[in-house]
Amino acid sequence: MKKFLALAMALSMTATLLAGCGGNSAASSSAASSGSSSSAAASSGATTFDKKTWKFACSATENTCWADMGRDFGQMVSDATGGAVTVEVYAADQLTAGNQSEGIQAVIDGTTELSAHSNLIYSAFDSRLNVVSLPFLFDSFDDVDAKLDGAGGEALGEVVESMGLHLLGIGENGFRHPTNSVRPITCLADMKGLKLRVAGSDLLNAEYTKWGANWANANWSEVYTGLQTGTYDGQENPLPTADGASISEVQKYVTYWTGVYDCIFFCMNADLYNSLSPELQAIVDECGQKAAQNQRALEREQDQTILKKWEDAGITVTELTPEAAEEFKQASQPCYDEFADKLTPELIAAFTKD
Repeated sequence: MKKFLALAMALSMTATLLAGCGGNSAASSSAASSGSSSSAAASSGATTFDKKTWKFACSATENTCWADMGRDFGQMVSDATGGAVTVEVYAADQLTAGNQSEGIQAVIDGTTELSAHSNLIYSAFDSRLNVVSLPFLFDSFDDVDAKLDGAGGEALGEVVESMGLHLLGIGENGFRHPTNSVRPITCLADMKGLKLRVAGSDLLNAEYTKWGANWANANWSEVYTGLQTGTYDGQENPLPTADGASISEVQKYVTYWTGVYDCIFFCMNADLYNSLSPELQAIVDECGQKAAQNQRALEREQDQTILKKWEDAGITVTELTPEAAEEFKQASQPCYDEFADKLTPELIAAFTKD
């Protein structure tokens, strides 16, 4: 995480180049053209970079802001290097036949140069990275930003970088909102007995057990049919993910809350990063941070747009009262102690200390 701030010398050498990293949004940018010259001069004319092509893989589909983050980063790096660096975006982990864990392994091994995957998937490699999904760890998006851009994010970065990766930025999957077709969830008792598909995570499973749900784990590709046939009453996911799978067609209720959160680790293979010149490292770091921040903003914009779209379509939207939220929070509070060994008290403290 400390590598987020490039060396002062490298930054001063590339100040003009980095100006190219500031003017693009994730929503409108695209990957750099693969036809760039093999040794292009940066727009300032001060530095020349050899032609490079990097592959970016992510879990989500082509039409999501996950893929937009890769395109945004690619455009900014291309602009800053005079077109020398090209980033190719491979959504839905198509380079690893859709397998998210193998997508992470590929960037660790260096067969893929860049990737974006959620902390839930990363936790299969290091359980400490599940700390982000502790119940009610964050109470707002502002709280998310303060912690991920502060001591909590720095602690996460140290874990990620111990895996042979360089962390460029922390993006957002978002708060995971439960939906169902049985009844509104307005208090803890309303969740009791609901058959909910929950993402495969020991921590999430424990949380939903304490909230009284009859949870099950299943591949995401099977969930729509399971909801349609009644195998599951509901599921839990960030709204952009749920909407991308047309979940609103087979659900009646959504509880919009801050119960569980996911982040995205935007990473580069560490050996590759360490092989770059200080000038190019500075560009990569600056553009990586900006692309992750742009992605967070776009994810939140989509979250609100989808919430209104669902409400207009007849989905009942419930926001918990402070009393109801506290009821859920207290019910799942034991998870902090039960998972302390896996998540480590030190990492938990990085997110919870005042």
